[in-house]
Amino acid sequence: MTTGLIDDRETWDTFVDESASGRLFHKWDFMKITEKHTGFRFLPYGVFKGNELIAVMPLFQKQLHRVNVLLSPPPLQSVVPYLGFVMGRRYDTAKQSKKESMLKLVGDDLESEFAALAPNYLSITQVPGFIDVRRFLREGYQTRLHFTYLIALDPPLDEIWNSFSSNLRTKLRKVEKNGYRLEKSTDISIFYSTVAERFSDPEMSIPMISRAYFEELFRAYPDELGLYYLYDDEGAVTGVQATQEYKAFTLWMGAPKMTAMPGNEFLQWLLLQQAKHAGYRHMENVGANNENLNLFKSKFNPSLTLFLEVSQEDFIGRVARWAYSTIASKSPMKRKVLSYIE
Repeated sequence: MTTGLIDDRETWDTFVDESASGRLFHKWDFMKITEKHTGFRFLPYGVFKGNELIAVMPLFQKQLHRVNVLLSPPPLQSVVPYLGFVMGRRYDTAKQSKKESMLKLVGDDLESEFAALAPNYLSITQVPGFIDVRRFLREGYQTRLHFTYLIALDPPLDEIWNSFSSNLRTKLRKVEKNGYRLEKSTDISIFYSTVAERFSDPEMSIPMISRAYFEELFRAYPDELGLYYLYDDEGAVTGVQATQEYKAFTLWMGAPKMTAMPGNEFLQWLLLQQAKHAGYRHMENVGANNENLNLFKSKFNPSLTLFLEVSQEDFIGRVARWAYSTIASKSPMKRKVLSYIE
């Protein structure tokens, strides 16, 4: 087993495409654009068995006031909610005993790289459903539970509709009679203004994001990233949703409620129908960790799916994390110490 940095975009993306747990977030250009706009150095590690690539690990490193931080994903949690290492297709089809032996080999190699990089703070958040982090637990890593929502699209559409809350169905029927229309757009202006308004709130515990970051992502992935607007019969925008349409149909980022009418609800219902028609088996609705959004999202009767974060820190990392979470990211200081919106 050997571990080293990969410098070939095609090799990386082919591996991600073929893996069951690879996400659009893992793709090479997504990572390089994220590197550019976060200021974190992208470290595209690969784990090889002979000449065979069996795992990839995107890491992001930065020295923050002499604190060595190593993250996967980097600190734009609303944009990249999870990342972590990706096992190859041979792992996906292996028996459990073989999976565990492969994970041990990959874990040992990655642990050696972590030791060489010597971070004061290390955090890895795996994709939903990839829960075997026992090797990290045995090494004393801390674990945090995160959640996302999934709606199964295999059942007939009528069955999915009947699973919604009665209150939601009543709202959707009313909106359906009002001549609303859905359009896919390349105009990022309205979307960005709503995202900027939300992220600029000093109470938001995440860094703010530049418009250029979104523009580059949408240019890089015009087929996999979608931007949808819902218009009323007078041409006013009543709902906004950015999607990822890769291996799963993902409701990635949306706007806060824009009108008194339930535009966001109707927009998501239309997108669910689109995803089912396109043959997706699930629709993911990111944001189950946000208590303020749970009541809205749960009306669609999704299942709750787990994803895990493992982390390790020394004394310096612990102090730095405390300072960030209690001072920098949840007060007016945010505008002074973090990236600002253009």
